[in-house]
Amino acid sequence: MNARRLGPIAVALLLGAPFLGFIPARAATSIGATVQVQSPVNVTRDAFAENEESLGMDPTGTLLASAWNDWNYNDGCGFSYSTTGGATWAPKTFVPGLTKFTNDPSIPGTGSYAVAGDPAVAFNPRFGVFDVVCQSFAGNKSSGVNLLATTFDPSLANPAADENTSYGAAAWTTATSVATGKSNGAQKGHNGHFPDHESITVDTGTGPGHHFGRLYVSWAMFNGNGRSPIEVAFSDDNGSTWTGPIVVSDKAHTTNQDARVEVAPDGTLYMTFLGGPNETSLKDNFIAVSKSSNGGGTWSATHEVAPIVSPTPGLLPDSNYRVFADVTASVDQATGQLVMAFTDGKSGASQVYVVHQRVSGGLSLWSTPKRVKPSTREEFFPWMSAAPDGRVDLVFYDRACDPNDTLNCVTLSWSSDAGVTWNSTSLLATGFDGDQFQACLAFVQQPDCGTFFLGDYIAVSSTDSKAVSLFTGNGPISEDVFAVTAS
Repeated sequence: MNARRLGPIAVALLLGAPFLGFIPARAATSIGATVQVQSPVNVTRDAFAENEESLGMDPTGTLLASAWNDWNYNDGCGFSYSTTGGATWAPKTFVPGLTKFTNDPSIPGTGSYAVAGDPAVAFNPRFGVFDVVCQSFAGNKSSGVNLLATTFDPSLANPAADENTSYGAAAWTTATSVATGKSNGAQKGHNGHFPDHESITVDTGTGPGHHFGRLYVSWAMFNGNGRSPIEVAFSDDNGSTWTGPIVVSDKAHTTNQDARVEVAPDGTLYMTFLGGPNETSLKDNFIAVSKSSNGGGTWSATHEVAPIVSPTPGLLPDSNYRVFADVTASVDQATGQLVMAFTDGKSGASQVYVVHQRVSGGLSLWSTPKRVKPSTREEFFPWMSAAPDGRVDLVFYDRACDPNDTLNCVTLSWSSDAGVTWNSTSLLATGFDGDQFQACLAFVQQPDCGTFFLGDYIAVSSTDSKAVSLFTGNGPISEDVFAVTAS
């Protein structure tokens, strides 16, 4: 969520990382006989900050699309796409129909909002397009807040179009509302009412139990009274109309965040999220899951999977950008078992832990939490995806590359046995300083505006033959979006 133009709406903020180098091939036992990590590609190479990436990829791994929080003058969701499997990217632009601005102060935008952010992107194979959802704020104390959904068709896009035309209007559908709220925007929502940290998932299965092409959007609905139940909506017509919101978390679990839908091979849905006794408590936090067997219409009681013994309190040592506890999940598409990853500082440093279902479909039997890549240095912002063949991929920031525990590298880990064992490789040759650049709004704020922000998440998307990761790093003069392919 962004807060550049919001004035008194002091919502959560965002920032970045060094110029990134090539990593040679490494021997491993998944993805391929050897893992080839390609040189990082600077997707944005901008004068202004970008961070908090989301990534969608088609089943062939050829078409990709990404969105991010954009600190250019449009103050919305930046966007680019690739038709070369992530090797090259179209010149950056932004999602149209969100804010009132473009990147040229003299050219008005096509939206009605002051700020947009928290992007989410997924490929929808039923319609052959990318679904995109962003959170949008009107920009005053009684402002409307909307989750807006649109679609992007790369076959209709003109990559040579002017940046302020977003590859041409023909490539996009008119944004529609998924959920609404009102807010005065306190950072974790306790003084406002709005949907936050949305994520999207598309059901790509075609067999019994599936709803092929159904688009799910999930979020935490902060209600202004210290509560944030998990809600979901879904669309069967590519975002034109919506069913929901449907409340997922039960009445015993009302303070939650970071909801995400995962689809099992039999069509079962899992909603994973963080929970706790209230918004500020660092005690009795946990990761949780609910289950739906009817396409998201109804959901089981919330099941607490594992405790977070020592949640990250908002900052890590030796840095100024914010970091909180995170949870992410994916389903092993071979076994049907749900795998969940989360951060916990119970060993000292923030580390990425994983748990998995002992039995697919069950919510009562789980493995003991274990560290994916044990270290004495900080790990944060995990994100998961699953390949059709059963490999589960996990990407996260990792300071193990720096003996001073300050610079951030990026690690890709993967499991081919439903999260029981893991292999890991680094995606960067050297770490980057996340405080090197600040995240300041173009033409509105000074470059030293004091906003240190790396985003709240990064991204990975998978096919059987590769994993493509997107993350914030330090470009020549600002935070940029980088893509790295491992195959």
